[in-house]
Amino acid sequence: MNRQQLVHSMAERSGLTKKECQACLKAMEFSITKALHEGEKVYLPKLGVFEVRHHLAKTGRNPTTGETIEIPFRTLPAFRANDSFKAAIQN
Repeated sequence: MNRQQLVHSMAERSGLTKKECQACLKAMEFSITKALHEGEKVYLPKLGVFEVRHHLAKTGRNPTTGETIEIPFRTLPAFRANDSFKAAIQN
């Protein structure tokens, strides 16, 4: 499902217009991004948790050449699904 299909599905289920649903989706994306940038977790009860994970710098090895390389510190967004969400997908 792409963004356009998601907006269409939201409009059908909510009774809102596609334009309103598109604005809601954009606002949600912005709000989640801003919260993660500020170091907060975003908990959506029936869906899961959006959070930021920090990966420390480490030494790695290039599998082709065997050369040692430095892997820098990184901060990445992550999503952890709730059990109810996982169960809904299983059924």
